[in-house]
Amino acid sequence: MRTWALTICLGIALACIQFPAEAQSISSSSVGTDNHSHSVASAFPVTVDVVVDEIRNISIGNASFEIVAETLLTWTLPQLANQATVERTITGTAVDETLTNTWDPGIYIRNALQPRTIVARSLTIYPDGHIELYEKFSAVLSIDASMPTYPFGEIDLHLELQSVNHPLPELLFAPRKFELGHHGNSDEVTKGNWSLHDRRTEVTETSSLSHGGTSRFSVAVLHLALAHDFFDIAQKILAPLLSVMFLSLLINRYIVIYETESGGDNGNWRVGGQLTLLLTLFALKFSLGDEIPATHYLTMIDALFIAVGLIVVLALVWGIYVIYSFQSGRIEFAQKLEHKSNIIFLLLAACLLSWVFTYALK
Repeated sequence: MRTWALTICLGIALACIQFPAEAQSISSSSVGTDNHSHSVASAFPVTVDVVVDEIRNISIGNASFEIVAETLLTWTLPQLANQATVERTITGTAVDETLTNTWDPGIYIRNALQPRTIVARSLTIYPDGHIELYEKFSAVLSIDASMPTYPFGEIDLHLELQSVNHPLPELLFAPRKFELGHHGNSDEVTKGNWSLHDRRTEVTETSSLSHGGTSRFSVAVLHLALAHDFFDIAQKILAPLLSVMFLSLLINRYIVIYETESGGDNGNWRVGGQLTLLLTLFALKFSLGDEIPATHYLTMIDALFIAVGLIVVLALVWGIYVIYSFQSGRIEFAQKLEHKSNIIFLLLAACLLSWVFTYALK
């Protein structure tokens, strides 16, 4: 009996010693598998080449622009090496099928306002496992309209490329080439009254709800710094607004009410002229809707509209009050207002314009 009891106790002791060892072995095997998958996943750096063929329909008011560009994504799959003796180029629906069976970077444009339109697409596989995915597309992209000095200064147009299914460190972008036109002629690429000042690339990280919302993704950002041509700004914005201000001051200076006995004719011209300028200002603001950025702060163009509007409205109210003073019989008081109005409005215009041009220094 004692022998059986001793045998049972010895078996239990051996089982307790063996179980932790097996658990440790299983845990080590699991960790080894994770490390192996991590090393394989991090073996797909993607090189990015971009040539911008056309930039058009830049709308500051809608914070959008259209782009036509070509991208070349390059990566290497060692398992495809030596499977073929010559390079192979695939087009059409076979591109998606091949990527599904090998490795698909799953690239999309992060700041696109709608799905891009693919013009041409091809996949080239080289004997050494080197893969090139070419794509020409057109898309409508959003603009970062942060431009307090508008209509002067630069605006940042950017193209953001991100993977939808491969987070870090599984996919990491490496920008290599970024050109405007195949011959480097930016004047033919940018359509409209815009000129290129600078371009640059950067790689950032961002979070996404994909993969449970805990993963971070690599983003290749290509920046284009563009500026308005000065003559376009002058004829569309500066000349009309400054003309309205000048005409308002001119009407206030030379259509003098007290030089007539009743003040009726000049009063009609004075009030009617300022009202016409005010309506002209509203129409100009409406017509320039696409040229003015929609921001939560004042830009230089907003400040100029405010300055001109104040001059016109105050000149209109001043003229109405002077006419009322004449008609009320306070002739001497009304004449003093008329004499002082020129100096007051000239000083007011100078102060407002000085305030407007402080925005050019920001």
